[in-house]
Amino acid sequence: MQLPNKFSSIFKGTCHVTIDKCSVNSKIRFTDLMNILQALAGKHSDLGGMSYFDMQKNHQAWVLSSMRIEVENLPQWHETIEMETWIETLAGIKSIRDFEVFLNEKKIIGINSLWVCVNTKKRRPEAILIDHSHLEKFPNKKPTNQSFAKIDLSKPAQLIAEHTVVYSDLDALNHVNNVKYIEWCLDCLPIEIHQHAKIKSIDLNYLKELTFNQKAAIYCCKTEKEFYFYICENATICFAMRLELNENL
Repeated sequence: MQLPNKFSSIFKGTCHVTIDKCSVNSKIRFTDLMNILQALAGKHSDLGGMSYFDMQKNHQAWVLSSMRIEVENLPQWHETIEMETWIETLAGIKSIRDFEVFLNEKKIIGINSLWVCVNTKKRRPEAILIDHSHLEKFPNKKPTNQSFAKIDLSKPAQLIAEHTVVYSDLDALNHVNNVKYIEWCLDCLPIEIHQHAKIKSIDLNYLKELTFNQKAAIYCCKTEKEFYFYICENATICFAMRLELNENL
């Protein structure tokens, strides 16, 4: 991945898709794409004076709350993508960060995401303490046709898998990394959906953190063109994901 070392309010980078980032159809995995884009956002924050380490001086960090991903196409092995990220809004405890991905100058992916500032000692939301007045915001620049939204948590889902949180699931905040929840759910899909790149959009809601050695139960509800996933700890829904497919099952 190539990222500039100079700050700009709309931050750009490129990434050559290598085989280790690809799945059965030679297209990039959603989880690898998420990691690449969050690395882009991390570099943007570093250059803008709002890095993880800058925020940790006040015992603060950003955690992902909601996200919507809209997909026209997924890049594949040997292709090079161009990426952009920017801050849509930032105030109080919340920030909206957006992403777009381009292949051969054509937009193929748009992402709209909501992040919440938390106190990492108290494990509670808290208004950001770092001054961000120098950062330009773009409230009218939208990357997706629909914004992130609350997912219906009442679907009649069935238990399909269980997972105990292990060391490799954790990140620097000592809880399950946001990409891992997606990975657990995508691994439960019929492989044909991955083989034929049928996913049109993904909605994500992060509701409660999971930590080491906790036991997670994964529930799924399948409709004609959608999958709903709920990851629960005991009776509490910690994560919800909705997948929309390009065609009927």
